[in-house]
Amino acid sequence: MTKIKLMARISAAALAAAAFGGAAQAQLSSALKTAERSTSAGATAQARIDRIDDQVGDVVREYRAALQEKETVALNVDQQKIFLKSQENEIDSLRGQIDRVGDIQAQLLPMMLRMIGALEAFVASDVPFQMEEREGRIAKLKELAGDPNQSPAELYRQIMNAYQIELSYGNQTTSYTENVLINGEPRKVEFLRIGRVALIYTDSSQDMHIYDATSGGYKDLPENYKLDVQSATRIALEQKTPEVFPAPLPGATTAQ
Repeated sequence: MTKIKLMARISAAALAAAAFGGAAQAQLSSALKTAERSTSAGATAQARIDRIDDQVGDVVREYRAALQEKETVALNVDQQKIFLKSQENEIDSLRGQIDRVGDIQAQLLPMMLRMIGALEAFVASDVPFQMEEREGRIAKLKELAGDPNQSPAELYRQIMNAYQIELSYGNQTTSYTENVLINGEPRKVEFLRIGRVALIYTDSSQDMHIYDATSGGYKDLPENYKLDVQSATRIALEQKTPEVFPAPLPGATTAQ
């Protein structure tokens, strides 16, 4: 083979190799780009999957929250039904009471008038202490009972208050000044009241007199009761510490 032919073959081989290498490089580059595109598409798809998963999770949570809210609302509705039923029963009860108010009021006023009458009779027959105050209280009750604008509840309250005051008198020892008729003339004297056991007054001459329910008047009280009466008076005026003291009884004439 001549040198020129050999050179020609080598050049052809080189050209072929160069041509093959360029094609391979192009294919490799294309493959790499395809792979990159696939990877990018896969990442995009994964991102979409992740977003869809998050959205599904949100929907599931919202669904569960909606179910919980529904249960809560249903419970509240049941409770409101029970409450409304209770209110309906209460309304029915109140309507029944209102229907009976007229009958109750019709029975209440006569009863309260009888209570006032009983209190008046009791005061009239009781030991005659502070009569002006006590009779004035009864007169006020009668006035209230005759007032058409006065509510029965207020009248009843005033009557019960008067009864409580009368009841309290039996547990008190008091001293006060008041006018009493002496020889037909009003004279201011000092009274000592020991509950409803004894009512004693001392006149300007320091003579003592005790009320006697049997005779309906006052009788002289012996001098030997003076220290006991003075001690009880000081206790009543809170000038002395309370203590047990002898109390003269109506009709007593001598100290035992």
